[in-house]
Amino acid sequence: PPPSASPSPPPPSTPPLPPPSPPPPLSPPLPPQPPRAPLQLTGPCSLTDGGSCAVSPNYPNSYDRNEACTISGVPPVGLETVAFEVQDEMSCRYDYLTVNGVKYCGTSGPQGVVPEDGVIERKSDESDVGSGWKICWAIRPPSPPPTPRSPPPPPLPPLSPGFDVAAASEDKLRSLITEAAANISIYLPPGAHFKLFSQISCTSTIKVTVASSGEGSTLDGQGETRLFYLSGGCSLTLRGLILVNGKALSLGGGVVSATGGDVEIIDSTVKDCSAGQNGGVISAFRSGAVSLIGSTVTDCSAGIVTDC
Repeated sequence: PPPSASPSPPPPSTPPLPPPSPPPPLSPPLPPQPPRAPLQLTGPCSLTDGGSCAVSPNYPNSYDRNEACTISGVPPVGLETVAFEVQDEMSCRYDYLTVNGVKYCGTSGPQGVVPEDGVIERKSDESDVGSGWKICWAIRPPSPPPTPRSPPPPPLPPLSPGFDVAAASEDKLRSLITEAAANISIYLPPGAHFKLFSQISCTSTIKVTVASSGEGSTLDGQGETRLFYLSGGCSLTLRGLILVNGKALSLGGGVVSATGGDVEIIDSTVKDCSAGQNGGVISAFRSGAVSLIGSTVTDCSAGIVTDC
């Protein structure tokens, strides 16, 4: 018989796979961060907006003289300067707010500055005052929905000769004055009523004229704020107006001129204005001349001395 076939050799075996590499070691956990010190306040300043902001005493009205306060435990985030107006002086020797050892005065606050030691300090001396400040350091709660606006006023009458622009609302009047870079004369329509929720400030060396005709326009402080604050050489003329319900806890129920220029109230009615200290109608210091011409003042008072 034929020889039988030899069996085929087995296939070569596949070498085993190497074991998987061990996973890299985990990084050690970060050490726990020390808890942030709670907010603490000493002095007459106040915390607002759920503890995310601080304001000067009496804000938005003027603060008083010879005061000091300290806010500690402020988080290390960039500060938001909502409002800032204190006595202006080149080296901030008199009234100032301090963050990280730097003093701020005038109208330039610590916008965006991170308080490295968590401390904000504030001081005022015995002389001039300002409308104060509001500083925030966290996202504030959303504001309530705005109150529906009143219907727009009727079209303005033609401007009287000599006026640059007309204002039909409080917002427009305020922006025209605060943003003016040169002398400006503003016409207000007769019978209009402007309700002020804070003082209107002028801080540059310009002359501002606000006037009306006929029955006149009303500027109303609503018993909450003075009407105007002047500094930096700004001069103000008010003509043919009704100025009512101006109120300040310190100086000038109607107008404060602190290093401002001249102040004139002409052919106007001033009533129901008050100041806790000086100047029920006008308080002026280190400023120009003050004139009341052809005007009537009734039921205005000051706690210490009536300058005008």
